[in-house]
Amino acid sequence: MKHTLFIRRAFVFVGCILLLLVGVILTCNQIVVNSTKEKVFNDKNSIKSAEVGLLLGTTPQTRIGGRRNMFFKYRIDAAEDLYNAGKINYILDGINEPECMKDSLVARGIPENMIFLDGKGFRTLDSVVRMSKVFGVRIFSIISQRFHNERALYLAEHLGLDVEDLQAYNAKEPTS
Repeated sequence: MKHTLFIRRAFVFVGCILLLLVGVILTCNQIVVNSTKEKVFNDKNSIKSAEVGLLLGTTPQTRIGGRRNMFFKYRIDAAEDLYNAGKINYILDGINEPECMKDSLVARGIPENMIFLDGKGFRTLDSVVRMSKVFGVRIFSIISQRFHNERALYLAEHLGLDVEDLQAYNAKEPTS
């Protein structure tokens, strides 16, 4: 009897802790989403022009199975769209796979001299910080999927970086 009461209380306690953790995660996510919603755009005609687009990266193939990575493809599509629409003049690849993205952009007609590589942008945080601190760019557009853009904007605005007029352009989301 005492043993089952103990187990029941332990399950209730663990359940309450899990609910609390889920609540904290959802609250933090909502704070990020709410603080960036006015700066994240799906329509290239709605976004303001910026000199530089920070293209956040991923690998061209999935790590498991080696299939075509649609996150990669859609980010390249988005960067090409912004460049061809005259919304950005230069593209900084802020990733640790810079050559793959550069080759894809050049293959789509974007001049090589308009693409700059940052081989030390290993994480979103690194890419955003380096854009401001290393490259001295204060106004730029971030290019990635919505979830990634929201996080990058939030980081840039809450790290005390010398940036202004930040915005992001959402690449298409993969469906599977």
